[in-house]
Amino acid sequence: MLTRRRFIRNVSLGAAGSAGFTGYGLAGALDLPGMRHTTLELPQLPLAWDGLRIAQISDVHAGPYMPAERMTRVAEMVKSLNPDLVVFTGDQMDRRPSDADLFVRGFSGISAPLGVYGILGNHDHYFDPRLSEHALVEAGITPLVNQSRLLRRDGAELALIGLEDLSAGSGRAPDFSLLGRFPTAFRVCLSHQPRTWHDAAAAGAHLMLAGHTHGGQIALTNRNLNVARFQSRYIAGPYRRNDATLYVSRGIGVGAVPLRLGAPPEVDLLVLRRRADAGILAA
Repeated sequence: MLTRRRFIRNVSLGAAGSAGFTGYGLAGALDLPGMRHTTLELPQLPLAWDGLRIAQISDVHAGPYMPAERMTRVAEMVKSLNPDLVVFTGDQMDRRPSDADLFVRGFSGISAPLGVYGILGNHDHYFDPRLSEHALVEAGITPLVNQSRLLRRDGAELALIGLEDLSAGSGRAPDFSLLGRFPTAFRVCLSHQPRTWHDAAAAGAHLMLAGHTHGGQIALTNRNLNVARFQSRYIAGPYRRNDATLYVSRGIGVGAVPLRLGAPPEVDLLVLRRRADAGILAA
């Protein structure tokens, strides 16, 4: 069976036949991420929250290819964007317990006026997920693993709801019922894997922020080839289904293979608007 990971390895080995091609892929994987500015039109958004600026950091993969110094520079980049709110949407760690210490060193002190929040991804469960949550706390980030926060502005409510990762084991699973506890609030859901979107939307999410795909990490658009399609039809950027919106970040790190081709790393600045000219793909 050709799994996603084996496919990445096969494409990477093929690419290694060209020094220029490989150099480009390594540079894309190890450079600082770009900043992707996206305006999301959300008709249900209360006027009091119009213009909310959310910085999304996804798929850090702290480890051999994401040292603490690089994460510190990403944190400085995020600070320069002047976000109201910062969210981490999973896979902060790669796969080793030592990654937790790297992450804390890299992002310790990150802040935003409305807070900094994070959820877990599948890689955060490769070792004890309690250590992954503790690393968030040590960095000054509030874990929202099947937890929520209710924010208020001028009488209007915005509920930030974080879900456990879909691949979590040991009796841990996403609790979609949390989305039904805030019937009068605009509901922003954090869920690592985009394939949870339909369940989250059915449970009441107006906007879901996800990662996981790396934008494919290897995306040869001239051949209509994208690794992420093995798992999800939602690859990167915004999507809309009826009145629900999904945004998928390409993330800043890499997994087992340190290559990015056609899917550059990114930090996302999302500006929420009741009315805007924003291109959103129909799902």
